[in-house]
Order: sequence, then structure tokens, then C-alpha cells
Amino acid sequence: MGKANILIVEDDFVIAKLLAESLQELGYQVAGIVSTGEEAVERAAKVHPDLVLMDIRLKGEMDGIEAGEQ
Repeated sequence: MGKANILIVEDDFVIAKLLAESLQELGYQVAGIVSTGEEAVERAAKVHPDLVLMDIRLKGEMDGIEAGEQ
């Protein structure tokens, strides 16, 4: 079995990119990088990641806690 497929939800692009690069170096698949709670819900429904790394404070109307609940 391969390593987990991970969705990154982070509104700071530099942090998100560094996380993605680190995860890929460790052999994980990155399902995508999104910056809002709304985008996170949409992308998770499409790609069905094994894990979501989510920032709690996000730009937009939906924070990370609300997105995680959905």
C-alpha cells in the first residue's frame, strides 16, 4: 500500500508550498493545495484524500473548523 494522499488547506502560499514539497520528499502524494474552507470542501469531495492538513484560520467566510465539520 502506498503512502497517504494529502490535501493541504492553507491560505499562506509560501507555507503551503513548503508543506507540499516536504510531504512529496517523504513520498506522500499531495492531492492539492487550496486556500479557503469552501475550496477545501469542494476539493475533498472530488479527490477523496486520505488526510487533510487544515489551517484553522482561513480567509473567506468558512474557517478551517467549519470546513472540517463538513
